[in-house]
This record gives sequence, structure tokens and C-alpha cells, in this order.
Amino acid sequence: MRLEDLEVFRAVHETGSFQRAGQRSGLTQSAVTKVIRKLEDEFGLQLLERGSGKAALTPAGRTLYARALELGRLSAVTRHDMASEAAALRGTIRLGVVPALLNSVVSPVIADLLAGPQAVQIHLIVKPSIELVHLVEEAKLDLAVCFGVQHVQPQVARTLVGRQRYRLVVRSGHPLAGTAPGLEELSRLRWLLPDPEVTLRAEIDRMFADAGFGALDVRVETDSSATLLIPLLAKTDLVAVLAEQKHQPLSAHGLAALNVDLAALVGDAAIYYRRQTPSVGVLMNLKSRLEAQARSNFPN
Repeated sequence: MRLEDLEVFRAVHETGSFQRAGQRSGLTQSAVTKVIRKLEDEFGLQLLERGSGKAALTPAGRTLYARALELGRLSAVTRHDMASEAAALRGTIRLGVVPALLNSVVSPVIADLLAGPQAVQIHLIVKPSIELVHLVEEAKLDLAVCFGVQHVQPQVARTLVGRQRYRLVVRSGHPLAGTAPGLEELSRLRWLLPDPEVTLRAEIDRMFADAGFGALDVRVETDSSATLLIPLLAKTDLVAVLAEQKHQPLSAHGLAALNVDLAALVGDAAIYYRRQTPSVGVLMNLKSRLEAQARSNFPN
């Protein structure tokens, strides 16, 4: 049994015909027929019902199809893992970071690393936390420095590096700028919030729900970092959640913080990586440096 044969078998089921499976696989219809017969002979089982106008799976065929999907995913992940190993040996590291942690955590570490004697190449990706974690899950990133997300696949691990504080912010001319509104007043505002998969969003929703308020009036929901939407915040009456950064005063961007101190406005900062991340020296060195730099920014 070859993976290529299972791909042909999958194509027959997913396209519904031997002819279309051949077109998808780059084979003739007769070649597809031979592959299916070879699989049936190998297992001693009929895998497809013939003569019904469409290539329907038998019970044994459904079992093999499920296993073929699993093997296909495992094959893809294995290829990505091997690419990671090869890239790490060449000194190439695929690093992801959220915009809020780029200047305070990642940039200083990269600068120090490049100043050292070891040849290293960094492929840097700046995206929101959810996208970064998904890239780690797909073995397209070696490390991701970001904030907590709700659901992570079991092949991904994380190292907590601190607790990030957030501020509720509005434009400087907003009627509530600089005030201390309560939850009831906040519940009546219009919001810009991250995707519900982000832990911070889930905590904010839960906080208002536990207090007896309905769903927030979320006018803009984004999978991007709120930091990138500062110009929008400065021109609207939306309230948003921004990571607290000492080096980036809000007033410089036409924003002001609300004087609220809520438990939901504290979240995890972490480094995500695959459990099979290559244990190559340069990669482990970078991970260690990122942890130290992040912890210096997020004292416990």
C-alpha cells in the first residue's frame, strides 16, 4: 500500500467517478481502476460499490477512507516537520509575533542574535495570535510569541512568559475619555473586539454575561491586532482593548484610557511551539532569549 494509491482512492470517493479521479490525479481512467483493484486485492475486501452510477464506499471502503485522511494529514505534518529540521540546521528560524510584542520582546532579541558570531536567518511573520498559533499547528512556524488563544491542538505546547495587562481605550474626544464607567455603562457602548477564539475576548464576554448583561454591541470584530486599527479608533466612538505598553503612550495616537481595572483585562503572554520542534542549538538559544526578554517585560 502506497500513500499515492490512497490518494487515488480518496479522489475516486471525493469526485464520485473514476474519470474525474483520474483527471485530479493525473492518471488515465484505466490506471485508476488498476489502483483500486490493487488495493482491494491487497486487503481482500471490496472497497467500492460498482454499477450504482457513482463510486459509493462499502463499509470497508469507509474505514479505509478515514484512515487515508489520517495518513494524508500525518504525511503533510511529517513533511513540514522535516522541513523545520532542515531549516533549523541551515540556521533559518521561522518566527511569528503579534504586533504588540514586536518592539518590546522580539526586536531586541533578534538584534542581539544578529550581532553575535553565529550565522542565522530569521523569517519573521507579524500576525494576530490566532493566525500565529494555527501556523505553528501546521508546522509553518517554529516559534510564536503571542497572547493566549482558546483552542490549541495537542501537538502544540506553550511556555508562559508573563501576564499582559490591557486597557480599555477610546478616542481622546470621547465623552467617557478619562472617566471610570461601570459595567452597565460599558455594556451600552459600541465595541471593537477580537475574534471570539481569542482568550481575551472570551473573558470579556464572560465578564459581562456573569454580571447579567446581554451580548455586547460589537460593531467591528477583527482577526487582526487592535494595534493596527488605532487610526479607526481615533476617528470613531468605538471602545477597544489594547495591550498596555510603556513605550507607546496612547495620547500620541489620539486615544485615551478609561479608568477601569477589571480582572478580564489581564491575559497570558506565551511562546507557542510544536512538541516536535527541532532541538537545534540556534533555535533553542532563540527560544531561551525570547523567554528571558518577555519575562523582563512581564514581571510576575
